[in-house]
Amino acid sequence: MRNYIPVDVDNMPDIFEIPLAGEVYTFRIDYNEVADFYTVTIWHDQKRLLSQEPLLLGQLVGIDIPDPELPRIDIRTMDETGHAKDAGKGSFGYEVQMYLDVVDPNGSETDDPSRKPLGYDPNETDDDLTDEEVSY
Repeated sequence: MRNYIPVDVDNMPDIFEIPLAGEVYTFRIDYNEVADFYTVTIWHDQKRLLSQEPLLLGQLVGIDIPDPELPRIDIRTMDETGHAKDAGKGSFGYEVQMYLDVVDPNGSETDDPSRKPLGYDPNETDDDLTDEEVSY
């Protein structure tokens, strides 16, 4: 399981500080009642880095903003079960969260011990050739 950033959707706006990648950031989560979506504003060292970006299901936070001061960790609005259809009221803060989109290359996110770990395996070859296609 990935770690997520808890949001109190019952008390908007939700303003909190959170340490990410060795730095402390201030997040403000708001709800847009007209369009039924949540937004995030992020500050670092009293400088606003991101302003009311919509939190859309499956999207990375700040993906289109080339600011090196944004957290150096991917934050993705998602539902790990895959059942949610949007990140609106009734979903966000419950099954939909802002997840730290970091997957352990050794596969520790799964409870299934038979699952092949993600990441680089030095014993695998890079090519896609089958034994029949290999010529010596």
